[in-house]
Amino acid sequence: MAGVTGFPRLWPVQAAASAGGMGIGAWTTGLWGMAVLAGGLGMLLPPFIAAPARRRRQTAEALAWQSWTRQVAELARSGAGLGDALAASTEHAPPQIAGTVTRAARTARLNGLRAAMDELAAAGQVWEPEVAAGLRIAAGSGGPLARPLSDLAGRIGDIVALHRARTEAVVQLWTQTIALLALAGGVVTLMYRNNPAYFEPYRTPTGQAVLLLIAFVLLGATAFLVRHSVVRAESSVLIAAKRPRRAPDPL
Repeated sequence: MAGVTGFPRLWPVQAAASAGGMGIGAWTTGLWGMAVLAGGLGMLLPPFIAAPARRRRQTAEALAWQSWTRQVAELARSGAGLGDALAASTEHAPPQIAGTVTRAARTARLNGLRAAMDELAAAGQVWEPEVAAGLRIAAGSGGPLARPLSDLAGRIGDIVALHRARTEAVVQLWTQTIALLALAGGVVTLMYRNNPAYFEPYRTPTGQAVLLLIAFVLLGATAFLVRHSVVRAESSVLIAAKRPRRAPDPL
């Protein structure tokens, strides 16, 4: 099963890593707090570790749509109609979106531009609805296609620039987070290896409760860092929210 952005869901990996971490923590230390901490980290870290690959794929897809819209605009500038521009663009479409573009061009040829735009808008929830809306505006402009298509390419370029700027900021936080987690994990491991007696007070019932509280605090802080260290592809505003928020009654 894949998520909205085309990435596989990580919950099976998270479940296995959580169970493995909890088992290793309990078997190694005999402390419930350490078991909970290791199990919680096993649940939190898979999406964090997968974040760089997701960022690269998201950026590549964004740049692909930017490149393709410019390509269609140039084809229209040379005198091609929108349907012809779509068909001609399939040959040199970026590989990330080649399948989507080819299907849209085929639908335009068989069923018309309206059906092709509907199919393109339904092909994804991030870029496709925006591109389809821009193409609809160009098709209904009643004038030369080059100008509205160039404007569309410019808007996509602005969105891509914002996406890349946000990604750069998130990369810095990701690097800082992994450095902090590695440092904390190394310190705890060395403490337990070199001075196991330090953890003896935590083997009492009260100590176990205190260690559990510490583990939950650390996991909460780690969850906050991990959540803000992952770039999430936001659905287009043209897509209806699955759970629309109910506005408060002003009266």
